[in-house]
Amino acid sequence: MTAHTTTAERPAHTLPSPRLRPFATLALVAVVVGQVMNFLLTWLAPGGDPSNGNSYDKVADNRGAFWTLYAYGGVGIAVFTVGLAVAVCILVRERGAVLARIGSVVAVLSGMFLAAGLASIAAVYSYATDTAALNEPAGRAFVHYVNAHDGQVMGLVAPGALATLLATLLITAALLRSRVLPWWISVLFLVGGPLGFVFSSGTSGAVAALPGAVSAILIAAHAWRRTAA
Repeated sequence: MTAHTTTAERPAHTLPSPRLRPFATLALVAVVVGQVMNFLLTWLAPGGDPSNGNSYDKVADNRGAFWTLYAYGGVGIAVFTVGLAVAVCILVRERGAVLARIGSVVAVLSGMFLAAGLASIAAVYSYATDTAALNEPAGRAFVHYVNAHDGQVMGLVAPGALATLLATLLITAALLRSRVLPWWISVLFLVGGPLGFVFSSGTSGAVAALPGAVSAILIAAHAWRRTAA
């Protein structure tokens, strides 16, 4: 009789406290808003593929949209990474907690680097294509120089991209180890991260970003649902 009462099954996971509900709500909102802003940047931003250099003509024809989408798209990425980090830390509280926390910190750092890099891209190309600042031949020459010598811009974007990939691996490992989510959400998140860099702009980029966006929103939604009183 005693053996049966002392070996009762324990719950597999400790559920997050309802006191974390406001943080989970903010995390879900941040993830959704950040992903929407990033989607708009990927799909609509003029200028061509940033990895191959932005086009003078495309930027000049849409200077306002270019600056807005890049500057605020970077802010959106930073907001998203903070929301994701909070959601992951709320979900993963036992097995995989150390990986989750390290991955969350790296994710936030990646958002900071990418936001700074995109803001610098927005400023440089917007000024370069402003004929009130530089006449067209000088502006074209400057854009050509920036495209050929992009080390200062990539000095921010490249670490952000690498940190994003590292954070994706760490968070995926934490989620799989913790078993707080269906395994396919973690796998979708793992696949979605690299796809966003393979196709970085236009319709193909927007489509490629969907797996990562959907999985991140599902992660935040599970954190929000699990904090229900």
